[in-house]
This record gives sequence, structure tokens and C-alpha cells, in this order.
Amino acid sequence: MKKIIYTVALVVMGVTASYAQQAGKPKLSAEQRAEKAAVAMQQKLSLTDDQKQKIQQIELDRIKKNDEWRGQDRSVMKDKMEERKAFAKANKDKIDAVLTADQKKILENSRHEMRDKLKDRKGKRGGRPDDKTPPPPPASNN
Repeated sequence: MKKIIYTVALVVMGVTASYAQQAGKPKLSAEQRAEKAAVAMQQKLSLTDDQKQKIQQIELDRIKKNDEWRGQDRSVMKDKMEERKAFAKANKDKIDAVLTADQKKILENSRHEMRDKLKDRKGKRGGRPDDKTPPPPPASNN
């Protein structure tokens, strides 16, 4: 009787664990992610419909290019870091060209808040040490 109970318990734990690993958010397509980003900016910045459409197209181009880069080999990604930075700056400039002065200020404040949040999260996770961290003492050769 004990063997049956243990076997049932083991099966239940195994099934539960397998379902827990499958849980998660469904992957959104590039178009859906661009739409989501455009809607979020429309709500935050009070964009007009025309501005929203332009932002959505810019975001779609950015997402597709980033997906393409993510699919590449790690060594290739490192080699293209400058290209990626230039692409990000160009996208930022395109978005800024669509926005009014007030919308730009709101977006820039939002970007600063996001950077601060990421820095706080990184600090709590124990990410890379800051430049303020002293180097380890030299190894002695006794």
C-alpha cells in the first residue's frame, strides 16, 4: 500500500513540475510588440493617431532588426556593437522627430526613470562591480 501511495505522489510531483516549466507568457509577434509599444507611448505621451502610426512603424523596424541580431552568433554580435549603437541612436532620433517638444520632455524623463530603475535592479542583483570597487590584493608568491 505504501508503494502505491509513494508512486502516486511521485507521479503527481512530476506532472506538477512539468506544468510549472511550461507556464509563461506567449511569445508576441514583432507586429504585436510594435503595437504594444506604440499604444504605451500613445497613452504616456498623448500621441495623435498619425504620430502613433509613425512610432509603430519605427518600433516595428527596430524590433525586426533586433530579432535579426539576436539570431546571430555571439561573436558577430560583439563585432556589430557600434552598428547597433548607431541604429539605436537613429531610431531615437526618428522618434524624436515625430514628437512635439512637450512629448519629447515627457519621453526623456521616462527614459531617465527607466535607467534609474534598471541601475537599482542591477545593484540589488549584484551585477558587475562598479569602478569604485577596489581591485583584489595581489597574490603573494611565497
